[in-house]
Amino acid sequence: MNTRPVIRALALGAILLPAALLATGCSSVIDVVVHHQQDLTFEDRAAMKEGWNRFEEWVPADATHIIGTAGTDGPHAAIMFRSEEDLDPAVCAEVPRRSAPVYALKDAPAVYEMDKVFACGSWSVVRTDDGWLGWTPNAPDEAAESPAS
Repeated sequence: MNTRPVIRALALGAILLPAALLATGCSSVIDVVVHHQQDLTFEDRAAMKEGWNRFEEWVPADATHIIGTAGTDGPHAAIMFRSEEDLDPAVCAEVPRRSAPVYALKDAPAVYEMDKVFACGSWSVVRTDDGWLGWTPNAPDEAAESPAS
């Protein structure tokens, strides 16, 4: 029995399938399966609350254009959104920065240049030009100083 055509077909499929997934915009499948992360996009706070099981109450009510990245097998996440509201002082307190996000978001501020963050439970949050950038987990000392802890 000649198995060469079968082997060639399998080899060609092994090459073409990943290329097809990338070419058709299925890179999110690869992110989830290979990189264990998912991209997040929500129009506003209500959509985020409904669509993400890790929603946090510290996110201001006027939050819109929410983007982010979250790990699929761990606690790491980073989100950025537009908002004109301040953070709730009953939930967030300004503390010395001791952590930084694992995921880099496009157009995010340079966190390593900042001395202070707002600790909101297990999240650290900093002001952006038009809203907020938050990441989790933060350093244990940051979380301990948060009113939400």
